[in-house]
Amino acid sequence: MLCYFLFKVLAWPGIHTCVITCFIVALPTMGEMISKLTLRISGALVGGAMGIGSLIVLMPHLQNSAAFLAMMAVGSLLACWIKTGDERIAYAGLQIGLAFFLSDLKGYGPTTDMTTARDRIIGILLGNFLTYAVFTSIWPTSAYDKIKDTLKTVLHALHALCSATTPAEQLVHAAAAQAALGTAERTIEFAAMEPPHMRADMPYLQSYHSMTQDAAVLAEDALIPALHSDTAHQVTRLEQGLLK
Repeated sequence: MLCYFLFKVLAWPGIHTCVITCFIVALPTMGEMISKLTLRISGALVGGAMGIGSLIVLMPHLQNSAAFLAMMAVGSLLACWIKTGDERIAYAGLQIGLAFFLSDLKGYGPTTDMTTARDRIIGILLGNFLTYAVFTSIWPTSAYDKIKDTLKTVLHALHALCSATTPAEQLVHAAAAQAALGTAERTIEFAAMEPPHMRADMPYLQSYHSMTQDAAVLAEDALIPALHSDTAHQVTRLEQGLLK
């Protein structure tokens, strides 16, 4: 509502992306939100720079639609390459492509107007700033509160892996353990991204990080039949430490 009020009061329709940004980056926890808004800002800046740069350097020299499409293909290739990467950077690829297309396309053809790119990037930055300010000051929700549950899921999967009797069961439980480990590691990363005043209330963050690393080692050991009993004992020990 703050963003909507601002772009209406300023009579600046070009920054309407601030409203869209609020819906996109608003997520359940501060860590997730900060991660996504960082990718959105960086992607928008890179895509906007590509778009404005192509308007200045390349667009005056393009003589036909084939040359224009070739330029768009190069920008799209970079955005798609990043989008297909790890989830830690994939969203930036989407934003690079979006900002690039919004800068160089207008209606059904190319544009030479840099105002569109400028306004939409300003809108994205404004939306990110206001979302961050509101969520950190009014109702901050920390990813730290979810870490313990994700670690319990990891340990449950490891117990199932240690008790597996056939190779097929081992594969199923190993996949579940790896998926749970990935979730736990990502949740810890989200918690570490949160503002200092929120990290001050995370006394066991380092301990949870160490447990996750130990669990990753145990997930590998559990695939070796000779180590099943010892691995099960160590998983139990980790579980007891988590419950303390």
